[in-house]
Amino acid sequence: MPASLPGGDTRKRAADEPLSIAHDHESREMERYRGLALSFLPTRPHVSRLMAALGIECEQRLVALEALADELQLRHCLPAAPYHRRGPGKENRLHLFITDDAMACQTLGYALAFAQHSRQFSELMARYHHLSTLDALLVHFIASKRGECLLLEEIRDEAHRAAALT
Repeated sequence: MPASLPGGDTRKRAADEPLSIAHDHESREMERYRGLALSFLPTRPHVSRLMAALGIECEQRLVALEALADELQLRHCLPAAPYHRRGPGKENRLHLFITDDAMACQTLGYALAFAQHSRQFSELMARYHHLSTLDALLVHFIASKRGECLLLEEIRDEAHRAAALT
């Protein structure tokens, strides 16, 4: 944003970066969950549905961030084409399907680790980017991400138990 903005736009400038960062983070999370949903589809449709539902939660968080950006008149700080990353390498990503119990357990462990990282990221955003309207959203995001972690932990543990029986 140009430096020549009137002093009254300080709040807007202070919100640009945190909104953009949070939006980018949730976009990546949504893509990750959608990819996981596809990976689990052939062999574990119940896990695929969970991953798809978690991706939808990310999409809902993106919508909330976009509504906040609109409210603060900061829509310009968000990507023009939401939910579609155009970074290098996206077209070169290798997609893998889950084929066995060991691969499922490992992938669910990674999914849980990423979900925990995402929760920690949101906690740090809430702690260090003090904008009351964004803080309120982040508190909601953190609670949602805690639930995600619990669900992923349960499904990972279930996969480990199933693998131990075979």
